[in-house]
Amino acid sequence: MLKQLEAAADRAVALTAHEVQVLHGENFQMLLDGVQDHAIFMLDPQGRVVSWNAGAEKIKGYSATEVIGRNFSVFFPAEEIALGRPREVLRLTEANGRHEEQTIRVRRDGTRFPAHVTLTALRDSSGCLKGFAEFSHDMSESSRSEARFRAMMEAAPDAMVVVDARGTIVVLNLRAEKQFGYKRDELIGQQVTQIIPHGFTERLIAGDDATASEVLEQCMGAGLELMARRKDGSEFPIELMLSPLESAGVKLVTAAIRDISVRKAAEAVLLEKVEELDRSNEELAQFASQAAAANKELEAFAYSVSHDLRAPLRTLDGFSQVLLEDYSDKLDDEGRDSLARIRAASQRMGALIDDMLALSKVTRRPIAMSETNLSAMASEILQDLRHGQPPRRVDFVVAPAMVASTDAHLMRIVLVNLLGNAWKFTSKRAQARIEFGLLHQDGRDVYFVRDDGAGFDPAYASTLFGAFQRMHNADEFEGTGIGLATVQRIIHRLGGQVWADAAIDKGATFYFSLSPAEAP
Repeated sequence: MLKQLEAAADRAVALTAHEVQVLHGENFQMLLDGVQDHAIFMLDPQGRVVSWNAGAEKIKGYSATEVIGRNFSVFFPAEEIALGRPREVLRLTEANGRHEEQTIRVRRDGTRFPAHVTLTALRDSSGCLKGFAEFSHDMSESSRSEARFRAMMEAAPDAMVVVDARGTIVVLNLRAEKQFGYKRDELIGQQVTQIIPHGFTERLIAGDDATASEVLEQCMGAGLELMARRKDGSEFPIELMLSPLESAGVKLVTAAIRDISVRKAAEAVLLEKVEELDRSNEELAQFASQAAAANKELEAFAYSVSHDLRAPLRTLDGFSQVLLEDYSDKLDDEGRDSLARIRAASQRMGALIDDMLALSKVTRRPIAMSETNLSAMASEILQDLRHGQPPRRVDFVVAPAMVASTDAHLMRIVLVNLLGNAWKFTSKRAQARIEFGLLHQDGRDVYFVRDDGAGFDPAYASTLFGAFQRMHNADEFEGTGIGLATVQRIIHRLGGQVWADAAIDKGATFYFSLSPAEAP
């Protein structure tokens, strides 16, 4: 529309005053009034307004009756009028045929606004000046948009660079200056290859088989990892995000440039750690395979040893029993006592072999965690002990509702050993007490089994859980010295700790947790 009006104005230079009046008739004025975003009006050779469209009234605030006949200098700021700027603009237009500028104009209410102004000299066929045509546009919104855009660029956390379709830098922010080490005026107008030598411009300039727009569209919104170059020549890794931008009909590209040196360094360290972890995993896999093979060999060895040991033990026990039953009357007291000792020793050896096999199985059995009612489990074990020796007078005290997430099978072995020990070491008392309870200590649940039996010297507490360690003679209390070692191995496998406290003839308390203590 604007080009059509400029062409119409150019044709008007050959018309007479009467013809101009006809040209500015109703039809032409309707055409002009249809343009709302441009002020379009005619001036006579002295700069007086001779026509006025609706767009001019909207932008400048004057009605046609208020402004026609007045000099167009009323649209200039007072300081420019004082300097003779209106006359200078007409002189330049008359001399060059056309004058274009971005300047400040004044509305009827005195407010100022940025304007893009184009004036064209109108001449007749003989070259005589007939007047001027002015086309002006209010640039306020464009200026506000540009200001907002620049403010957004300066506030951006990344370096921001705007380039045209040929890779020329047209705008950049302060972050870009600092990141690349250049002053702003050192980069504006330069090729973007000065700071991003490879990979950026190739995406802006079309190849043989695609247009620049097609190539650029493929890269929009994608994070491109490239190398950038500072003013001092040093290079660093960047992540590039491209976004389209159009200004005054010119297609531009906004590039958000993020320095990813720290991220790349962290990735390198992480990659190194992953490689180390992979190597460790391979070593662990080899170790696990070797351990599994060793466990199988150990299990086979333990089974073989137990089988080979049990056979002669059964023979000793069997023949000793036969001698005692069939030839007892032919033996003196010393002979019968010796055979009884042989039988007891072979039976203890059998029990020891069984306990050793149980201990070896504890370390190989996989853990199966579940919610386990320890109170109910302990009550069952204590009742089984009572049924084994009904005449004994023992008070059982079990705290209610003790539930833990643990391996039920392994925990039963623990309680059988601890409660069985309490039962055994209170056997010489006429009235005994065995307690199983729970207390909170060092930020964790601690379970305890307490009795008032024989106890032990606390000086030996550190060796109590070693295999074959006994605090009492076999003649006094039977046992193999494997039970507490089994308890310790199980508790350690479950992630906890076990310890004990006691006094001679005043009972013992065994404590265990299923989790480590909290750090202070």
